[in-house]
Amino acid sequence: MDQITFYLNGTKESVPSHLSHLTLSDYLRYERNLTGTKVVCAEGDCGACSVLKINTQTPGPLTAVNSCIHPLVNCHGNHIVTVEALAQKEKLHPSQKAMIDCHGSQCGFCTPGFVVALAGLCEKKKVEGEKLIKAAEVKNALTGNLCRCTGYESIIEAGVEMDPLAQASLTERYHTPEVQADLNKITARPMEINSSKFSFYAPKKLEDAQKYLAQNSDCQIVAGATDLGVVYNKRFDRPKKLLSLHLISECYRLEQKQGRVFVGAQVTLSALRNFLKKDFPEYSHYLDVFASPLIKNNSTLIGNIQTASPIGDNAPVMLTTDALVHLYNGTQAREVALKDYFKSYRVTEKRPEELITGISFQIPSNKYYKIEKVCVRKDMDISIVNMAVAIENQNGTISSIEIALGGVAATPIRLKKTEAFLKNKKIDDSVLENALKMAQTEFTPLSDHRASAGYRRTLVHNLLKHHLDTGAAV
Repeated sequence: MDQITFYLNGTKESVPSHLSHLTLSDYLRYERNLTGTKVVCAEGDCGACSVLKINTQTPGPLTAVNSCIHPLVNCHGNHIVTVEALAQKEKLHPSQKAMIDCHGSQCGFCTPGFVVALAGLCEKKKVEGEKLIKAAEVKNALTGNLCRCTGYESIIEAGVEMDPLAQASLTERYHTPEVQADLNKITARPMEINSSKFSFYAPKKLEDAQKYLAQNSDCQIVAGATDLGVVYNKRFDRPKKLLSLHLISECYRLEQKQGRVFVGAQVTLSALRNFLKKDFPEYSHYLDVFASPLIKNNSTLIGNIQTASPIGDNAPVMLTTDALVHLYNGTQAREVALKDYFKSYRVTEKRPEELITGISFQIPSNKYYKIEKVCVRKDMDISIVNMAVAIENQNGTISSIEIALGGVAATPIRLKKTEAFLKNKKIDDSVLENALKMAQTEFTPLSDHRASAGYRRTLVHNLLKHHLDTGAAV
């Protein structure tokens, strides 16, 4: 198959290969004249470009995503619904009606994005069979939507006033069993596009993905592709060759066995957050401030780890939960402990011919486990420092401890010397003082536009002091 095929507002869409390099938002606006989808930031921060999406590989209700950083090619086999399709003939969608009734729109430019994000919340509540919507749920759903006229209060009121049960869901209206069956046929085969300017391959099997990677070392591997979209829009670095894993069913594997969780390469952070609500609530809550739902509905844990950013929000958690990176080279699989995975700045243990098939980690059973993220804004911001601390104590004596940090070195790190010093000790003033001094010797932070090196050292000192004091007392 050499063309992108997906459903748009309930109708099959076939896109010729010469348009395959576009983002979803550009295709909607300039090729389909669906200009209700706005573009402002072009990096997934403002939500004006929000659309609803169903991934055929993981059927479920429509969820809101950013179209400005969504490669059009990754729509292949999916279903997209835009703001133009929300109303049913003359009857407005509950999110549209509530925005009008509560005067939720001011200048109006950001309004379609808010309406779509609220429609996504309606879909979620419809599935749950709940009529009432809390203000906190509205605020969370709209984390990735910015209003430049400061009209948030009326918008939040509109979200609370919505009635998700007032009419059939958009998913039921557009994504019929017949549509799903047709998309199943479309995604039963691999998809490949080759042109003079752009190549794209979405195989059905890991073996085929690895073979393509081995033969095309210059290709970029994408899952959610949220990072790629930013680079595309902001740096004008247009990818020439992409390898997508989004048609490989085994990459959506998400399971727990005896307290150990396996997260496949295509599992979104939203899916992971929901999966861990009961058994690992600290991490689930932490993912609430990782990014907006618009981002989390597309981005993946594997993508966040593989970027090897020193301030990647998930790395400290994985470093304190015995995480393993699962790699595949076409003939054999191997596992690398995450503590050994980061080699230097943006350099990892993964070999050029290998694919990451997933990450596994142990749900902590520690008496005390906490995760911290310090940034300028609470939501939608990059960490200055992030930290995960796991402490097990017996009668006030620390029997085991793991301390992981991001944002203070070229890679995410474990404070191994400090951990060794604290093991089998009771926390008193002297031990605490020495531990805090030792911790400062294990990293050398940089000063940048987010914070100075001195501020980062102070953050680590204060956070670690608090958690050692608190954790040792549990």
